[in-house]
Amino acid sequence: MRTDLNTAAADRKWGMLSLLFIVVFAFTIRWGTNITARGPIFDERWITRPIADLIRNGWSVERAIDFQETKGPALIWPYAVGGAMLIDDPNEIAGADAPAGGKRGRAPEAWDPPIIDGPVPAPPQMLSALRLISILCFALAVIPLLILASACGIRGPPLLLVTVLFALLPQLGVLGQLVMGEISFILIALVMLVVVVWGCGVGNGTRHPVAGPVLYAILLAILLHSRVHAAPFAVAVALATFQRESWRSWPWWVASLAGGLLRLPLWIRWGGPVSSDFQQLHGVGLRLESLTYLAAAMVLPLGIFLLAWCLKRKSGRWWWLPLVGMVVGAALGVAAPIDFTVPEVMDLQLLQDRYQGTAATAASVLGGEGVGRVIVLGLMAVVGLGGLGALLAASLERPARTVAGLVLQIQSFVITCGWLMYAITRGFVFDRYLLTWLVVMPIAWVLLLPRVLVAIQIVPLLGALAWFIYTWLY
Repeated sequence: MRTDLNTAAADRKWGMLSLLFIVVFAFTIRWGTNITARGPIFDERWITRPIADLIRNGWSVERAIDFQETKGPALIWPYAVGGAMLIDDPNEIAGADAPAGGKRGRAPEAWDPPIIDGPVPAPPQMLSALRLISILCFALAVIPLLILASACGIRGPPLLLVTVLFALLPQLGVLGQLVMGEISFILIALVMLVVVVWGCGVGNGTRHPVAGPVLYAILLAILLHSRVHAAPFAVAVALATFQRESWRSWPWWVASLAGGLLRLPLWIRWGGPVSSDFQQLHGVGLRLESLTYLAAAMVLPLGIFLLAWCLKRKSGRWWWLPLVGMVVGAALGVAAPIDFTVPEVMDLQLLQDRYQGTAATAASVLGGEGVGRVIVLGLMAVVGLGGLGALLAASLERPARTVAGLVLQIQSFVITCGWLMYAITRGFVFDRYLLTWLVVMPIAWVLLLPRVLVAIQIVPLLGALAWFIYTWLY
């Protein structure tokens, strides 16, 4: 198995072109939009508070562990270390001339502390430096992605295609410009999957039966200390390696368990999956409406697989999985419709459900107010889960003893497990949560879809990118 780009001159050339493309893509967005003259956007007002507090006031248990945020230390600490090296004035404050933040720069209050007497968000120059760290993570993530693509047998120009599709993953191009949790999470997740592929090797048995699972457990623990969305990866790796080696895959199961257990001390210290101030917004509890919404959000990345299945018709042992997905999507649309109401004020003391993102916007635009958008969202859930079923069917047809089969099965399992995880969560649900589980979707698109369908998939992805850039960066 070749797990690097140093294979042939052609592959090295396309690998370098891919890296050049992602850097040019990232800085074109940075310099071609208003992002450099924009205050906190999305969750930056919240996420940068503990980072800025560490940079200003130094490291302590209270500031480094007991901070108030929904993300964990694995996100906060690297930004704090990197930001401290990039900024000149740690005591900078956001003055009256600081640019407004929020959607289209309409929120001058974005510089104010969202929690009374709490840390303030990172000021303008510090925020700009922290955003450069996000761009670095965005560009670096392509390296492990290309290693995985090469190991899966993708050679030559398709390597660049994988990179282009990575840049077009829903919302990633915009989030990669901001201090958000997704981009560093994706970088670590891709490195972790490279370790899994390296540890497994090709054929019978595990090539690195000790080093592979141990390194994987460490990276999984780091990923879980970034955000709880890493939990589905533990299950997905365990299931995919079981498909590959049956009960001989037990080291990977033990590693998944060990990585998960290493997150428990922080869970106990915080008293839940997130810090105390946010446990009304993100907690544990049975709620099927989250499944409906995330199923609808799957239309953009996964609907194309349902189209491929329809064109191929009945084929293979698992041909029926898309039908099951569509039936489940229809049942959820009827039995667990979501409430489109968005709370006017975010009260951290109240349990508030909130469903926002592309899926909610599309349902409202197409269905209007009232029952129309509920019906549209239900139909989207049918297509989304049908696409997930088609992806599962296609990945299960690939032998798990091959690198491509292993990677595809991990990808399909992690989406399935992540979606199911939200049946036992309460609080906010956004489309971008799916992004954390789509880390090798560009490889899946290239390996499983005819080129014409890849071209078709690029069209809505480009449209979504343009809409997000216009909405948030202009």
